[in-house]
Amino acid sequence: GYAVLAGPDPRYQAGLGQPPPHLSQLHNGDLSGIRIGVYRPWFEDAQAPLVAACQETLERFQAAGAEIIDIEIPDLELGRLAHTVSIGSEMATAREEGWDQHRKDYGLDVRVNLTIARTFSASDYVRAQQARTRMSHIFGDLLRSVDVVATPTTGITAPLIPEDALPAGQSDLETLSIIMRFAFPANLCGLPAIAFPVGYDPQGLPISFQAMGGPWQEHTLLRLAVLAEQWLERRKPAVHFDLLP
Repeated sequence: GYAVLAGPDPRYQAGLGQPPPHLSQLHNGDLSGIRIGVYRPWFEDAQAPLVAACQETLERFQAAGAEIIDIEIPDLELGRLAHTVSIGSEMATAREEGWDQHRKDYGLDVRVNLTIARTFSASDYVRAQQARTRMSHIFGDLLRSVDVVATPTTGITAPLIPEDALPAGQSDLETLSIIMRFAFPANLCGLPAIAFPVGYDPQGLPISFQAMGGPWQEHTLLRLAVLAEQWLERRKPAVHFDLLP
């Protein structure tokens, strides 16, 4: 999939100067020279089993030759708010046409979230883009001093769906924010990131590690994921359908 998608697109002028994509080191388990940055207060802002599994993965990367570097990332809360306003405003704008006639066709949770997003002002959106530019500079500078920023993928493992969520809908933005805690910077700043499994919590729910890199550094991220997946004994979900017997 990466080989098909990667590389310059003649219809996208801004991307024509990118380096040629490659996967030459994909199966090289020697990580010497790779610098992995960890902002501890952020990395550890997750459920204990997630932090423990991701810390163990860091230590395995270090044993494979990677250098683990403590870093600081300012204004993460500003970036989270900018991401919320940006994506919410864009979603609400995309659904503007026919909203009055068709809003009841959406699930209740979607209606609630789009209604909240429709309260954002033009000033809110402009300020969010200013914050987005600031976050892009912060991560751009950071990813010149390290090759990868490491975090858990989510702040919690998969939460239970309340019984009334399917018939009535649910808008639990607090839980959504915890789930998305580590995902927004790559999305906001247009950076590549990868999530890969690294363990299970005491209930058997999967735990995932996220690695975020600089522009056009997908090959490094894929290399980490390939190595980490060799360390994990995969379990079948408690409820699953075997489509390929």
